Amino acid sequence: MIAAAVATAAALSVQPKDIIPESGPLAPATLARLLLIDAARAGKRIVTVGDRGYIVLSDDDGTTWRRAKAPAAPLLTAVAFADERRGLAVGHDAVILATSDGGETWAQVFSAPAEQRPLLDVAFLDGNTAIAIGAYGAYYESADGGKTWSARKVEAEDKHLNGIARLDAASLVIVGEAGTILVSADAGKAWSGVASPYKGSLFGAVVTADAGKAWSSVASPYKGSLFGAVVTADGSLIAYGLRGRIYRSTDKGRTWKQIDNASPPSIMGGARLADGTIVLAGAAGAALVSRDNGQSFVPLATGTTKVFATAVAGARDQVLLIGETGARPLPLPAVK
Repeated sequence: MIAAAVATAAALSVQPKDIIPESGPLAPATLARLLLIDAARAGKRIVTVGDRGYIVLSDDDGTTWRRAKAPAAPLLTAVAFADERRGLAVGHDAVILATSDGGETWAQVFSAPAEQRPLLDVAFLDGNTAIAIGAYGAYYESADGGKTWSARKVEAEDKHLNGIARLDAASLVIVGEAGTILVSADAGKAWSGVASPYKGSLFGAVVTADAGKAWSSVASPYKGSLFGAVVTADGSLIAYGLRGRIYRSTDKGRTWKQIDNASPPSIMGGARLADGTIVLAGAAGAALVSRDNGQSFVPLATGTTKVFATAVAGARDQVLLIGETGARPLPLPAVK
């Protein structure tokens, strides 16, 4: 999901392994030294994943944190939940971990280290159907809630598939390398591509109108990398990426409009909060907020130049920025 953060994980690093408990509470200073890559809500719980296979949980909107019980794993890059109990996490070595207790405990259900294709994103289409995507065209699907997985080839040139967004029950969007945008109108059963105006990497969206049964590609709005996509409350799609680029689509990813953003740092990830607020986060401590379904964004002062990988809802009127320094709470501006 956060390809740029994945690529620089070794440089960012974390504290020595022997001072991170295998499970249980984490001191604030310990959390602040963790590299976390993605986060998701499992009911009221926040579940984050990151370097060295760490999975870290909070049940009080980010006030306190503890480490989940999980098998040894490489860098984890994405996490998603079908409901408040069942979730999946993916990462390097094409590893896939599953939980059935809201993230308290995890088990490895798949890995393919010999293929050398890290997985970069994962999504549930319903309680049983899930898709995991990644580098060099990696695409795996499950029809049993993540217990078993099968590989498919959906992109002819084996470009990196960096992010997947679900617009509705049937419509999905994948974005990837060199402007790749794939769309499916049948829940991923079939995918197809279209000519892209961009030859660089896209890291976050493809479109499908049938829950991934069929996919097609659409013209990309940008020649550089897009790192992800967020679906707004009105069903629009916001894609973001290199050099602070932001694009908005109101037709399930088929056409795009660039959104003004004077902030140059790359945007790595983002989230839609319960009230519809969109928060994007990225390099050099960048954070942006929109309260008009992504039609405009304003910068938020974070007081740091550290890298943020994504955002997740925190306590009331707060967002948690996830990244190089663990999870940082940030107050949201008052609604005018």
